[in-house]
Amino acid sequence: MPTRRALLAGGIASGFAGRARAENEPIPALYSDPAPFRAAIAKERLRPGTRMLPVTGITVPHHLLAADLVARGFATLAGNAYDRVVLISPDHFQKARRPFATTRRDFATALGTVRSDREAASALLAQPDLVEESALFDGEHGVAALLPFLKDALPDTPLVAIAISIRAERADWDRLVETLTPLVGPRTLVVQSTDYSHYLPHEASLARDQETLNVIAAEDVEAVTRLVSSDHMDSRAAQYVQMRLQGARGSRASVIGSRNSIEYAPHASRTTSYVVSVYSPERAALPFTFPDQEVVVLAGDLFAGRYLTRPLADPAISAAIVSRVRSLTGGAPMVVNLEGAVLREPPEGLPENLHAMHAGLALPLLKALNVKAASLANNHAFDLGRSGHRETIALLRNAGIIPLLHGRATDLGAFRLWPVNMVGRGDRQGFPVAGPDEMESLCRVKAKPPLVALPHWGEEYVETLGSAQREAAAALARCGASLVIGGHSHRGSERIEAPEGGAYALLPSLGNFLFDQSASRGSGVLLELRRFRQGTIASRVLPLPNLFDLANAMMREGTQ
Repeated sequence: MPTRRALLAGGIASGFAGRARAENEPIPALYSDPAPFRAAIAKERLRPGTRMLPVTGITVPHHLLAADLVARGFATLAGNAYDRVVLISPDHFQKARRPFATTRRDFATALGTVRSDREAASALLAQPDLVEESALFDGEHGVAALLPFLKDALPDTPLVAIAISIRAERADWDRLVETLTPLVGPRTLVVQSTDYSHYLPHEASLARDQETLNVIAAEDVEAVTRLVSSDHMDSRAAQYVQMRLQGARGSRASVIGSRNSIEYAPHASRTTSYVVSVYSPERAALPFTFPDQEVVVLAGDLFAGRYLTRPLADPAISAAIVSRVRSLTGGAPMVVNLEGAVLREPPEGLPENLHAMHAGLALPLLKALNVKAASLANNHAFDLGRSGHRETIALLRNAGIIPLLHGRATDLGAFRLWPVNMVGRGDRQGFPVAGPDEMESLCRVKAKPPLVALPHWGEEYVETLGSAQREAAAALARCGASLVIGGHSHRGSERIEAPEGGAYALLPSLGNFLFDQSASRGSGVLLELRRFRQGTIASRVLPLPNLFDLANAMMREGTQ
């Protein structure tokens, strides 16, 4: 018979073997029914033939109430190939003893096993004071809810999962970014598992979501640290780490989903909100559209006259400009700042400082660009006097283009647009100008949200705003503007700002859109506004080439 010592040794060995087997076995699936996942994936799968978008990261919810939004984020990965997925989730049940936790075990899911990236997990675990190996993933829905979607989209790509403790501090977030940086290569996907505002009445959640969307648009990681846990999102750390990693890769967020749980459970008194973001280095129209949102693109100064008259009279050049713009906008409706008067027959011999455009040239161009509204709240709208201003308004309306007038809010469907001219006092007698101290008086405007203010302000060729313009922006926001989008400087601002913790979004200047100034003097950007069904807005800057230089280059080629 075996001795007592042999039996004891055998029991100990058996225990070690059992633990080793358990460590090598996949973590059991938290959700075993594949049907809800397959239904959501089928609903959001992109149409065949959709152009691939290079995607470096996504942000998706982890509440399966919003399974369709989770599927939407993963659907955008179509056509991409990755060597590794990094998934960042909150530690919902506060089981981690260190700032972060990971695992080297595989994950069983309702759609098959997701393989663990043991090499990446081991690299994280090389810092034991920062990252621990934990069994918390057995019940962590922030990871488990996403795994079937990951298995469907990237069936053979290994995963390293990271849970973030609520006790992790800013210094810990920065250390995690430094640790992850060598692991996040060109073929790495970073998945942020995050739900946004929690436990708030619907109206309050919309306000917090808009603040968060403004901070994301501004790429302001410092502002993320000042957001409020639960009120804005369940893990500021996950948002911070994602934004820092993506910023280092040259990728920016496009928000393609913003929704509240009340859309799924209409009678709930406390809600959760969801945001879906796609990070990509590409700066153009997204190759996919969704039915719960509308897109409008704002552009800066358009003057189809003077030195642009001859190039635009060439159908090939005009068509090339339209094609280039529509490649950036995807053909979305546009709003422009129309710098000058549109006339049937502009008088000959006008001084160069008077801006006049031939209707036969300008209006077909505006239509081809899909311009739906044109602001006349600027210091050149009255260059041809009141009669020229009236003729411009009439011609625009006859062409189906809405003229936007100083101080009046105009309903564009998805937005209310509110142009305000603050430039040219005394320049041309009779056209309206508002000084910075008159902003509050404009609050008499009646418009339901979302309201987009379009101030024409500042100094020409100066890219920064002065204190007077910043005070005016704050006043416009107090009057109800969700976004303040400036013009006049002929220089485009490449970054959105999120003042006052994202209380509103600010773009100092759209600059030039189509204007007879070369790149050495003028520049411009486009601003994509994506309005979601619940009323929140995501904004995104799109770079714009100098279209005057493009037109001149084509002219030179045509004469050679």
